[in-house]
Amino acid sequence: MNPTQPLSKSTIGILALLLVVAAVVYFGMSATKQPKEAPLAEVPVVPKPCLDLRGTGKQTYEIQRDKPNALEIVQVDVDPIDVEEGQAQTITVKVRDDGNNTITKKSGVTANIATDNKNTAAAAFVMRLAEDSEDGSSLLTTWEGSWIRDDTNCHTYMETITATNDKGEEDRVDLSFK
Repeated sequence: MNPTQPLSKSTIGILALLLVVAAVVYFGMSATKQPKEAPLAEVPVVPKPCLDLRGTGKQTYEIQRDKPNALEIVQVDVDPIDVEEGQAQTITVKVRDDGNNTITKKSGVTANIATDNKNTAAAAFVMRLAEDSEDGSSLLTTWEGSWIRDDTNCHTYMETITATNDKGEEDRVDLSFK
């Protein structure tokens, strides 16, 4: 081939074909490339709305069962149910024992309060005997205690009351306010 001689038709055809193949490969590769993913934006945490409380002020709960036990928690008063953070709440519990078994401070009545972030033994307390009476067939005692609310109760607010007599028999009531 002479450098001054023009390219033949077959050489030009081969060069054109190579150019087309190169263009297809180049643009085909760029079309199959995965686009770079944008970094995920941080989603702000939106707090859930506070659930409504069932009641305000002093609330009395009469406890009834299909099959009564010899030892039973029969009434719980919560005052106030809508206790504010840093304020005290008084819980009064009436316990009936058909076997006339004594409930003493050693056996006792306790309350454990579960709130949004806590279910602590610090909130569990032994109530003091406020009053006792016998109706002839059973012993009815009234126990009272209080606690200071030190946590939120937007979503979880429950009290577990447990009474234990001197024979070790136990009765428990779970009250959920939300």
